[in-house]
Amino acid sequence: MPSLNDLLWGLVAPLFAAAGLRLVLAFLSDWLFARPVDKDSTSGDAAPAKRVLAWETCLPLALGAGLGYFFLPLGPWVPEVEYEWIAAAVGLAVVASTVVGFLGNHWSARFIGLPIFYAATAVAVGYALMPTWDDLWPDYRTYLVFWCLGAWLLSVAIDQSSLPASWPFAIVVLGTCLATSGVVLLSESMRFAQISGLTVGVVLGLTVVGLILRRPLLNGLGLPIVVYLGGMLLIAQTNSFSEVPFLCYWLPMGGLLLAVVTGQLVSRTSFPKLHATSMILAAAIPSTVAVIMAVVATMPE
Repeated sequence: MPSLNDLLWGLVAPLFAAAGLRLVLAFLSDWLFARPVDKDSTSGDAAPAKRVLAWETCLPLALGAGLGYFFLPLGPWVPEVEYEWIAAAVGLAVVASTVVGFLGNHWSARFIGLPIFYAATAVAVGYALMPTWDDLWPDYRTYLVFWCLGAWLLSVAIDQSSLPASWPFAIVVLGTCLATSGVVLLSESMRFAQISGLTVGVVLGLTVVGLILRRPLLNGLGLPIVVYLGGMLLIAQTNSFSEVPFLCYWLPMGGLLLAVVTGQLVSRTSFPKLHATSMILAAAIPSTVAVIMAVVATMPE
């Protein structure tokens, strides 16, 4: 059972820290970078008045998760083994996404700068987190290539779309955070599950403030959240001695990608209810399957 300290630093502190910092950055952004928002970035009947830069969501993620990570404590300040680089990896993703956000919406930033920055970040993170054990399966090179390619593809797909502005996508991300934490917990690591679970409070805080201020909800968060959740699933899989199937560690992120594809195919303007429902189900089904498979595999005989 989680202790009061776990709930405080694992959920409450990340939620309020992320919400509070977003509130400050939202007003600061409107003061420093006031500009009309693109029509494609609005969602439903909430009409944001300003364009949201990546720092408004990325920096609160770093603060909220960082509080829980270092005060619970869940990891050292100076990494010594591969999985302890997760904090630095998320920090690198936050910096990369923030820098790309400040470059603006010019085609050169979106289609040249963003893919290059994201590719470099994915490679650096994959190299830092991937262990080099002889018995690693798949083998080191294959695993590294596919993880980096998947993280790059998913993060680019998210941040090149207008979906992060909408409430269905916020629900998708929140569900993916919960599914990731569940799979990681079932892989028999409470510590890794706590690290993954820090994202739940952060995403809740960002979403609530975004709704209250009628702003795009999670714009710019694609790369950091993919690096965070994908990195924790990689860490849990490579450090687990449980019976959780390998597929379970890929399904939550696969569901997130499927939700992005579905959200692009189903028109939000013409079929708003179908758009929301199909996106949420596209992510929920693979994530639910992953958790159920993990539960069944770890049940005592």
